[in-house]
Amino acid sequence: MRVSRRQFLKYGGGGIAVVAGAGLIGNAIFDKDSDDTNDKLEVVYKHGVCGICELNCAMTGKIENGRLVKLEGKSVDQHSRGSLCAKGNSGINMLYDPDRLKSPLVKTVSGRVPGQDPRWKKISWDEGIRQASAAIQKAIDEYGPESVIWIGHHKGVDFLNAIGSPNNITHQSTCNNVRQLATQLTLGAGNYVPDFEHSKYILCFGWDQLGKGKNSFARGPIMGKNENGAKLVVFDPRLSTTAAKADEWLPIRPGTDLAVILAMLNVITTEDRVNREYVENYVHGYEELKEEVKSYTPEWAAKISDIKAEDIRRIAREFSGGCPAVIPIHKREAIQSHPGGFEMVRACLAMMAITGNIERVGGALLPRVAPISFPSAPGKPEPMAETRRVDGGHLFPLSITAPLRGPGLYQSVPDMILADEPYPVKVAIVYAQSLQSMPNPEKWVKAFEKLDYIININIYPDEMATIADLVLPESTYLEMSAVSVRITNARYPQIALAEPMIKTLHNTKSGDEIKYLIAQEMGLKKYMAPVGDKVLDSKIRRYNITFQEALKKGGIISGNKGFKPLNLTELKTESGKIQLLSPKLQEMGYHPLPWFDENWVINTKANDEFYMVTTRPPTHRHAKTHNMEWLQEITPKGVVYMNTSKAKKLGINNGDTIEISSQFGKGTTEVSLTEGIRPDTICFPHGFGQKSPFLKLSYQNGMNDGDVMPAVAKEVNIELNDPTGACLDCFMTVRVRKV
Repeated sequence: MRVSRRQFLKYGGGGIAVVAGAGLIGNAIFDKDSDDTNDKLEVVYKHGVCGICELNCAMTGKIENGRLVKLEGKSVDQHSRGSLCAKGNSGINMLYDPDRLKSPLVKTVSGRVPGQDPRWKKISWDEGIRQASAAIQKAIDEYGPESVIWIGHHKGVDFLNAIGSPNNITHQSTCNNVRQLATQLTLGAGNYVPDFEHSKYILCFGWDQLGKGKNSFARGPIMGKNENGAKLVVFDPRLSTTAAKADEWLPIRPGTDLAVILAMLNVITTEDRVNREYVENYVHGYEELKEEVKSYTPEWAAKISDIKAEDIRRIAREFSGGCPAVIPIHKREAIQSHPGGFEMVRACLAMMAITGNIERVGGALLPRVAPISFPSAPGKPEPMAETRRVDGGHLFPLSITAPLRGPGLYQSVPDMILADEPYPVKVAIVYAQSLQSMPNPEKWVKAFEKLDYIININIYPDEMATIADLVLPESTYLEMSAVSVRITNARYPQIALAEPMIKTLHNTKSGDEIKYLIAQEMGLKKYMAPVGDKVLDSKIRRYNITFQEALKKGGIISGNKGFKPLNLTELKTESGKIQLLSPKLQEMGYHPLPWFDENWVINTKANDEFYMVTTRPPTHRHAKTHNMEWLQEITPKGVVYMNTSKAKKLGINNGDTIEISSQFGKGTTEVSLTEGIRPDTICFPHGFGQKSPFLKLSYQNGMNDGDVMPAVAKEVNIELNDPTGACLDCFMTVRVRKV
């Protein structure tokens, strides 16, 4: 039986069972799912947590005769609030995807060509673990533990600690690091929660969580508008979904948002539109900020941004007089991907601070995070001899938020590996990272070609899997237990629990178990945190309840839901207050206040040259959802958006194939024309361009935006005076021509 999206929607938007096909790849190494018919219907419900994005919405799964058929959000969860987005509903497709990895595999051909048939050989887990541990141990013996790197999320920290390598390489510098570091320096916390529902004025710079389909954010601005009469103002080069819902859309020149917000600070300070009592009690560095922004006038910003000076001045006055007001900033937004993105976040925080909108109802709230316990390893090996890192993180101390374990500079890795800086790399463990997530994947592949061995922990046989020597299949989140702390949108403390919806379908294991087994094979078990069900009990032990008991009570643990303002003189900053002036930055030789550098602005110089901005479709999450049937039916391929009038001048029509090129690479894709974008800008959806033929639904579904992005060398970050090593993948222009 094949269930289409239309049928799926017709039956209530949950998850009608999709029966998997054969899913054969190469030499018949993948198993076929059974589809036994049972006349007697047995229905059970289980608690879960969505694993598609970082929000981890709590949900309930309906299981009929052992098959998961529907997923629904939980009304008591402050993230899902009773419903799931399209991605969350379609998680069933990932679980039953016939193309997913089902057993450990080894490559039997040489070379590292993305999408090339590796002629995989199916092996046992015992053999896979032995091969992985042997490759890692060989590298350690010959080149030292630093020659082994982990590329992915922070799941690798304990394993790296066990072997003694500092090279925990995450994508955070291309995603969340800018916001996190700026917020940490200013507020003493790495995040804040926009209180949309109680706000009167919502000011967005490139923020489009409505368009991305982020569940916990998507309702907020609209609820604020509809229920509280909030005004929604959006600065964005394109008419995004959020901009389309706004009271006012201002098509700003890409990369110039910082100039506008600094000019607004100029207006508010020179006209004394600040909340004096709030500033005197809770803010450090106001007078210095006032002096800093004197020269950043609306007229100055207008020349840079293409936004009229009178509009800048008016909106600054509206914001300061429209309290409560808020400026939302989420991860991986364009404003953070430009040079000066770090200063942009600091300037937004400064604007909310001087108007009294931090830790106030309707403004920016510090997250109320429920504490949990993490099992610790009983011991640690000898301290690491090497403190330099392959991602150049040691050159940017601010980016290393924890000793040697911070995000570092993801985009610098290829150059460092190719140059053997600061030492040779021999083995990479790549966890849940696709080539679509890597700027300039061609350069990454060249770097990977230098390595002796690549271990890929993955759910899908994507491009990364095809170049790896060993592929270890990870179970989906629907087959695992989990404890999820509400972080991203935590208005009050809350924990959501997940149990396996069904028994593990195939010969797969969790990522935690995989690294634990490798460490055990290497004789490093004593340095690893334990895995298994007992860990779940230990994580929530302070709540005097077991994991199973919490599941029986609904799978949600919530704290006090009432709002009580925090003491803003006891923040985890040097002054204990909101810090507009950062002593830490000053100490490190960086500018201590939000500021502007003319070198951060780029220009288009030719008729066929465009700014490129990226977006995330609401139906997809990076590259991990593109083989999911229901989502693929809604958004089957990536198309680039271009201004209609500008396209006609170039002889480009709607639906044409165009070539997009930069100094870093090129590719072709289909174009969609709209008047809702600046004439000098194109908008590129992220996550498309899959080159692995083993993913039948997503194969060749567009162009990879990373093909024209730079993998920026560390020297560029240093030259541009960026204390974070921030992602600069938007620091560029592209050329467009009709094919």
